Amino acid sequence: MLAAVITLRGRHSMNVITYQLKLEDGRSYAFEIDIDRQAESSLTGSHAAWTQLENNRCANCPLDPAQTCFCPAAVDIEEIAEQFVQTLSIQRADVWVHTRQRSYFKNTDSQTFLNSIFGVIMASSACPILARLKPLAYFHLPFANLEETFHRLVGAYLVKQYLGLRTGDAQPDWELKGLEQLYAELKTVNIHFMKRLRTASKEDASINALQSYVSLTHLVGMGVDDVLGKMLPLLRKGF
Repeated sequence: MLAAVITLRGRHSMNVITYQLKLEDGRSYAFEIDIDRQAESSLTGSHAAWTQLENNRCANCPLDPAQTCFCPAAVDIEEIAEQFVQTLSIQRADVWVHTRQRSYFKNTDSQTFLNSIFGVIMASSACPILARLKPLAYFHLPFANLEETFHRLVGAYLVKQYLGLRTGDAQPDWELKGLEQLYAELKTVNIHFMKRLRTASKEDASINALQSYVSLTHLVGMGVDDVLGKMLPLLRKGF
């Protein structure tokens, strides 16, 4: 029996990703994440102090504190983060991830599955900066490594540039300058967000999960050409 079912859903959910967890200590959870949910709770309601917008607010946050009391991304992960405030990052779990198209399974540590959950939640949040990653949330790949993330990210970005060229909506950015700028923005967001989470975590699972997420975005922002260069031998084998 599930010990907790936490749902981030809209009224007419079509794009829902479900994480089912069974930890080695016997705890079980189900997290239902609607990619198209509305941020109804980010302006009102009762939430932990660390979710307040002015608590370690991102230096590049475009939201108006007079209209938005809470950080939308923090509100979205609040309930899940609280479930693991005393969980060590090395504690293992069986994890099933269900999307509309397929299911995935992995036996992994708490840091890894929280990193995956936080990633898809934050990318589909109402944060104006994180929401730019929402196309990746629609094609979520659980537990993706750096190369897989690069392939999906750069591929999605270049498809958008091509479509913009076809429709005449925008001048294409084939040199990925916009992508590098985005990840510079994300680096700032993630560093401040980790400071938020430190005030909510008694052990290290949530912190290490977000640290892993921060490290990944930092690598993407600093080494686009390097990682793409390493992938080139693989890509030359096809097309």
